[in-house]
Amino acid sequence: MQTGVSGDMILGALFDLGLDFEAWKRQIASLGVAAPGLSREKVSKHGIMATKFRVELPHEHAHRGLAQIRALIEASGVSPKAKADAIAVFTRLAKVEARIHGVPVETVHFHEVGALDAIVDIVGACVGFEMLGVTEFYATPFTFGTGTVETQHGTMAVPVPATLALSEGFPSRRTGFPGELCTPTGAALVSTLAKPLPAGWTGTAKGVGYGAGTRDLPGIANVLRICLMEASADQGRDASRYPVYQVECNLDNMTPELIGYTAERLLASGCKDVWQEPIFMKKNRSAVKLCALVESTGLDAALALIAAETATGGVRYFPVERLVAEKSSDSVETRFGRVELKKVVFPGKAAPRWSPEFESCRRLAEAAAAPLQEVYREALVQASRLGGDHPAGKEV
Repeated sequence: MQTGVSGDMILGALFDLGLDFEAWKRQIASLGVAAPGLSREKVSKHGIMATKFRVELPHEHAHRGLAQIRALIEASGVSPKAKADAIAVFTRLAKVEARIHGVPVETVHFHEVGALDAIVDIVGACVGFEMLGVTEFYATPFTFGTGTVETQHGTMAVPVPATLALSEGFPSRRTGFPGELCTPTGAALVSTLAKPLPAGWTGTAKGVGYGAGTRDLPGIANVLRICLMEASADQGRDASRYPVYQVECNLDNMTPELIGYTAERLLASGCKDVWQEPIFMKKNRSAVKLCALVESTGLDAALALIAAETATGGVRYFPVERLVAEKSSDSVETRFGRVELKKVVFPGKAAPRWSPEFESCRRLAEAAAAPLQEVYREALVQASRLGGDHPAGKEV
């Protein structure tokens, strides 16, 4: 990200890659957005041709909360996977805002990010990635500017608190360019969907798209470059087995509320997994072992967070190997309605494993006044007929 990232730059780059604009608009129309308000055009930024995406909608005064945004997305006609990804982006953003302002997540009201144009950026990016067949996302370091920016909360230093918190666990660098280069919308999309580009990762470029920013920066093209990549054959094998660090500490003098808060912060910082184990310590005291899995790029942030938020006197960390399955989403029709599924395939294992999504099954069970087990069982029966011959996804 040589000059930063924003929602409209991501969409511009996706359209530059060849995303079908008309097909994309048909999905986005289900959000209640008028098609004439969406446009894209080719522009030149310091000699580089890029696509500028624009959302031109009437100004809104309403400030939506997470529940309202989730309801808007769930009621739309976009695909189940795009819905889930978009809701995950807004949920991550809401948790960060709640932490910054010291309020419960359910009371957070988005200002700029809650406006319909920002909702289009986030939902539209999730729809676009799925339409292009992207299943894995890697990001180069975040790029930040300098100075201040005016927000609904007043004048703030760049990067604003939300952007800085969202970038936890990702490498970043500061430039001398004035103003905001990385927006909260862009940071939320990247930090939710992507992971830092691993050292030594190799692949073959299948396409390159450039998304134009609004401003013209001195001496450099203000564009976001997205490369559609296909992992090398040996890289693909290595990608399923890669080391991470397990970080852990023993806690016998903290309340469950404080431990739970720390676990939430570890997840928000980019840890792959966080869990608690009941243990006994000296004098037979009941205690908790707090554990997390984190990639090497986020290790220092995880260690600093545990040191700041817990009462531990020491933290252990050590490398562990992981065998990582390829994950994707699908859905099946049952007599209760359509059930969303998660597909898991481990390297070397021919048959996929299908898991019905709990919330999807619960909604149908409640609507039909039927036992949840029946919905779950029928979804598994229908899933067994899907087979495993789906095309492999691409990587970005």
